[in-house]
Amino acid sequence: MDVKVTKEAQEKILSMTDKKNNKRLIIEVEHDTDGCGCIVSGVARLVQHQDVPEGYDRLNSDFNNVDFVIDPKMKVFFDTLVTVDFSNGKLQLKSPNQMLNPRLKFIPRPQ
Repeated sequence: MDVKVTKEAQEKILSMTDKKNNKRLIIEVEHDTDGCGCIVSGVARLVQHQDVPEGYDRLNSDFNNVDFVIDPKMKVFFDTLVTVDFSNGKLQLKSPNQMLNPRLKFIPRPQ
């Protein structure tokens, strides 16, 4: 799976993280199912982690100093290429075939 991140989205994500720390960012592409009742009704979101969660796969990305990861069981819910964009004041997750989440939530790691 490949994650393309537009320049606008990169700037927005970096503005929401602790820039004093020069470590690589680790961001999970998550398929959140809390409160959805069914796994197929989940919603995509981005979650920052301090370390790569055990058993997670690293994804290819064009965002320097950022590692995107995913729970391998959740890859089935995403296309092989996804784009994180920032438009109309919101992060968005889309693929060449569909809009996956027009109001993508990013959860920074608590400082």
